[in-house]
Amino acid sequence: MHDYDIDAFGMLDTPEPAQPVTPSDPEPEDDVVGASMPTPEGAPAPPVPSQQGEATSGSGTNWIDGHGNNIAHRDINQVTVFELGSEIVQELARARRRERVGRGIQDPEALRRLADKYVAPDRLLESSEGDEESALRILETRRVLLLWARERDGGQLAAASRLGYELSEHARRRRHAPLIVREELVDPDLSLKPKELLVENEPATVILDCRDADEKDLRAVQRNLSDLSDQLPHYRSYLIVILPAEHQRRFEDSFPGRVHELGKPSSVAVLESHVGPEALPGIRADADVVEKLEALWPPTVARVADLVRERLTPEADPVEVVRAALDDETVGQSDKLRGVIEEKQQDKDAEWLSLLLASSVLEGASPQHIAAASDVLMKHNKIDVADEAAPILRASPFARLRRLEEDGWFDLGQRGLVPSGIGGEVLRHFWREHPDLHTPVQDWLTELPEALRGLDRGELEQLADRVADLAVEGGAWLALYLAANWAGTKAGENSGGQRTSTAPADRSRRSIAVRLLTTAATDSVLGRPVRNRLWYWSRDGSADLKLLTAEVCAGIGAAFPRNALTRLKHLANSDNEDVRDAVLQALRQLGGELGVSRFLRYLTEWFDQASPSRLAVLATAVGRVFADQTAPVEGDAVELFWRHAVTNLPLEDLGVVVKSWLHAAARMDRDGRSGMIELLVRATEGKPLHISHVQYASQPRPPELKADCFSDEAIAEVTQQLWTRLDEVGPIWVEG
Repeated sequence: MHDYDIDAFGMLDTPEPAQPVTPSDPEPEDDVVGASMPTPEGAPAPPVPSQQGEATSGSGTNWIDGHGNNIAHRDINQVTVFELGSEIVQELARARRRERVGRGIQDPEALRRLADKYVAPDRLLESSEGDEESALRILETRRVLLLWARERDGGQLAAASRLGYELSEHARRRRHAPLIVREELVDPDLSLKPKELLVENEPATVILDCRDADEKDLRAVQRNLSDLSDQLPHYRSYLIVILPAEHQRRFEDSFPGRVHELGKPSSVAVLESHVGPEALPGIRADADVVEKLEALWPPTVARVADLVRERLTPEADPVEVVRAALDDETVGQSDKLRGVIEEKQQDKDAEWLSLLLASSVLEGASPQHIAAASDVLMKHNKIDVADEAAPILRASPFARLRRLEEDGWFDLGQRGLVPSGIGGEVLRHFWREHPDLHTPVQDWLTELPEALRGLDRGELEQLADRVADLAVEGGAWLALYLAANWAGTKAGENSGGQRTSTAPADRSRRSIAVRLLTTAATDSVLGRPVRNRLWYWSRDGSADLKLLTAEVCAGIGAAFPRNALTRLKHLANSDNEDVRDAVLQALRQLGGELGVSRFLRYLTEWFDQASPSRLAVLATAVGRVFADQTAPVEGDAVELFWRHAVTNLPLEDLGVVVKSWLHAAARMDRDGRSGMIELLVRATEGKPLHISHVQYASQPRPPELKADCFSDEAIAEVTQQLWTRLDEVGPIWVEG
């Protein structure tokens, strides 16, 4: 995918029922997300996804776990994952888990690492000698910064994160409240009203990346920015809006003194910061290398640095390594790839070209799997492969791939293309320059997970990530179409979309879709149409699609809780048990990742026009989150949640939440218990009806008025403490 500012991080999503992804679906209202997805001009209309047969489980079934992800080749790159245990078969391919900076709620330690290696351009952190203020100074004095760069991918998000880190450090040094750094996705469901974008007692630097915003969204930002700016001091918060270059003038006219052009730092310095200056002697003395480097912006230099680190050895000449890395960075755009494709086409060497494409999709996979994938691709190109009746005459996968190696395009030892990391560009090149291949490649990618059941987790992850790369070239519809096919089940097809399947083979295919769409959902190019489709599926999708959407939301929620919980809110209304279970799992995961206070703040929106089904899911999920709570919880958000709960939850559901809260309180020391009980008491606002609700909800079943019926002494004690406090704030003691 496109390489943006800091690195990369991906996301989860759900497949669609047996229907094509079309641009004609109605746009959601109210909490609508994004626009519909037109098929690119000249691209084949996506055919109706075929539902995959429900395969039996076997030792060859693997899958990707998509809970938690990083956007591929984007603003962050890291891979931490959690084990699923020994259940079922082997492993799912896993979405890259977040421990990164770049998108969503920032990790403080990752921000510190960014600051350590970040090369600041002029006037970002320090003012110039003239009258021009630094970006940091503008942000400190006006609390709003409108940031733009002449290059579309010039490191804007990294710069915004670096500024946020600096503000956080200023707050820490002054012993002010901790200042978090978080990005909000610019979608139609994003309200720029201060009470919805900002949080009481949670100072923040909020980043809005508007580089891909449409005219409607830009007008909304421009219209609401003044009111939002006025409220920032009250919330002790700051706002950074990343503007598209072509719109910087209109914002400069409306908000003079708040627009800052992001400059380009020394590319040599950026390279040295990534690799280490001591490892690159002689670089600054080579005029040719310096000239090529200085033509690049930091995100591209970071990719060059990856190649340099990979190839730099004690025996290697650093200047030659950097020169080769610079040449290889642009191999996909050069005549080299175009020339070899033309040569092989003239020779009618379909197998060589097919192996190259298979290698680009499964780079790093075993020769057997690459060769098998090549055979499937040739079948979709209507080319007969070698006669399977005479396998002894067929060249081995190793021998077949050696042909690529002999031509300098493959390294059998490393099991990857040469130069390393060009697989995505090779795939995009074929799609871009060979439109007749669109349908065969689309059908090939659809079939691969079913045709190659022996793929291990890493190979499945590679497949999903390469498709995400390709979707940047081919369009979001391609990612959605493939995800819908991969996640479709026979159970869903036979039930008209009412049922789904959690059988190992179905989970395996769905996990690849999760990996793909979690990557795409927050990508700055693909994100809007993908998130819009997730919103649509959460309300009107089949059970297959709703299950996938729930898993996607589990992955994106830690970074973008508002977006994920909006979709989970609709999924909680589902009649399908598998979907509801997935929602509960997602909520419990997000409760642990976000922390109870922040989790409850976002979950408070679920009470609005809530169905009984949604309230039941909410109560069960919150009860499970409270069951995992080991430290006292404080904050206005928690009290607000309890006020909604006491007012809106049916008594049985309220009982689930209250008892879990009291069980958590029972594990605290005396002060911790008192604080958690007081939050419950304050939520009643002293109203007799609310007091009676909490009193009833805290009683054991069958209802008793004495706390000594509890088998656990600590729970009995904390429950009695609650009852005493309720009796003190209200004159009425209400029995069951």
